[in-house]
Amino acid sequence: MMNNCKDAFVIYRYAGYPSYFITMTYNLEWDEIKREVTPIGLKAEDRPDILCRVFKIKFDGLIDDLKEEKIFGKILGYKSVFMQCFIKILCCNTLLICLFQFSDVCTVEFQKKGLSHAHILLFMSNEFKSQTPDDIDKHITAEIPDENERPNLHGAFQNYMVHGPCGPYNKNSPCMNNGSCLNFYPKEFRQRTLIDEAGFFKYRRTDNGRTMKKRECVLDNKFIVSYNPELLLKFGCHINVEYTCQTSSIKYLFKYVHKGNDCVTATLYNAGDPSETTQVVDKIRNYYDCRYISACEAVWRLFGYEIQKKEPFVIRLPFHLEDEQLVVYGETSNMNDIVEKAISHKSIFLGLMTANMSYPYARSLTYAEFPTKFVWKDDSSKWFSRKKGFAIGRLTYVPAANTEEYYQ
Repeated sequence: MMNNCKDAFVIYRYAGYPSYFITMTYNLEWDEIKREVTPIGLKAEDRPDILCRVFKIKFDGLIDDLKEEKIFGKILGYKSVFMQCFIKILCCNTLLICLFQFSDVCTVEFQKKGLSHAHILLFMSNEFKSQTPDDIDKHITAEIPDENERPNLHGAFQNYMVHGPCGPYNKNSPCMNNGSCLNFYPKEFRQRTLIDEAGFFKYRRTDNGRTMKKRECVLDNKFIVSYNPELLLKFGCHINVEYTCQTSSIKYLFKYVHKGNDCVTATLYNAGDPSETTQVVDKIRNYYDCRYISACEAVWRLFGYEIQKKEPFVIRLPFHLEDEQLVVYGETSNMNDIVEKAISHKSIFLGLMTANMSYPYARSLTYAEFPTKFVWKDDSSKWFSRKKGFAIGRLTYVPAANTEEYYQ
C-alpha cells in the first residue's frame, strides 16, 4: 500500500498540480439496476454483483468522457480513486517523437454500508486550466438551477446535490459534531467565487431567492453541493466537482488506504441451559476483532476488477551496494544454477551502468528518468531504447538505518 502511494506521488510530480477533484457516488435508483431487480422482487442491495457491474460501467463512461475532452477540455491526466482512483494524460519528448499517454492510479475503497464511490483528480493542460473565478464558474456551480428553464437538471439536482439538512434544521444529522457541520454547511452567500487564505475555493452562492424543499425544510443556496450540470444530467447520481490546486487532494485519496482494513468487533456467545443458575462468562473468548469485508468488496474482488491501477506504468528502480543485489531462487533450485544466474543476469541497477556505456545519450539521464527513454528486458538483463509506450521511474525507498545505502 505504501509503494502504491509513493507511485502516485511520482505521477503527480511528473504531471504537476491537479485542477479538478470529482467525487462520484453510487445511485441505487439507477434504471439499469431497477430493471434487473424489480421484476424478481428484490432490492438493489440484494444483488451486489449487479451493483458492482453497473458502477464499473458508469465510472468507465465518465472516464471516457473526460479523456475525449467532452467536459472540461484537454487533460494532461487524471487520478482517480475508485471508490478511490486517479488518472492523467501525459506528454513527454522522446528523441524522435512525442508520445501522449493516459495515466491513472486507482485504489478501491468500500464503505461498510456498501455504497461504492470514486474520487478523481484531473490534471488539465495549461490552455484549459481555469485562470479566473469566471473560468471556474463556467464548469462549477453551487446554486439552485431554474426549475422552469431546466426542469430535468432541477429534478436531478434536487435528488442528489443538496446537503443535509443539518445545522439549525437537524442537529442530529450524521454530519454534525459538537453542534457544527463537519462539511461546514450552511455556507455563506457570496456574489463571486474567491480563494480563501488556506487556498480553498469559495464558490459563488448568490442570494437570488431560489429555494427547494427537502425533508420538510426549505433550503437555499447555502446548502448546495458544488456540481457540474452536464455531468449531473448524464450520470444521474451524486457527482461533486471541486476546483483544486493542492497536493493535499492526493493525500486525501490515500488516507483510507493508510488506515488499513475495515474492522468489526464480533460477539460470540452460547445461550446455555436456562435452567442453570450460574453461567461462566469468558469475555476474552466471546469478543473478536475481525476484518470486515462487505458484499460489494467481495464481489469486486471475485470479478477481478482493479484494486490498484496506474498509468503511466511506474517502474520501481532498485538500488544496492556492490555485490549486494538480490538473487531470487526456489527452494529446490540447484546451487550451481543459482550462482550462474547471479553472475550472468545483471540487476536493473547494474544494467544502468552497462547502458551508459552503450548509449552515450543515456548519460544525460538520471536513474529515475531512465524508464522514460529505455525499456528493461528481464530475459536478457539489458536496457533497450524505448520505441513505444511510456513509463516513469521511481527509486525504491532506502531507510536511514541502512546508512551505507542511504548516503550513497
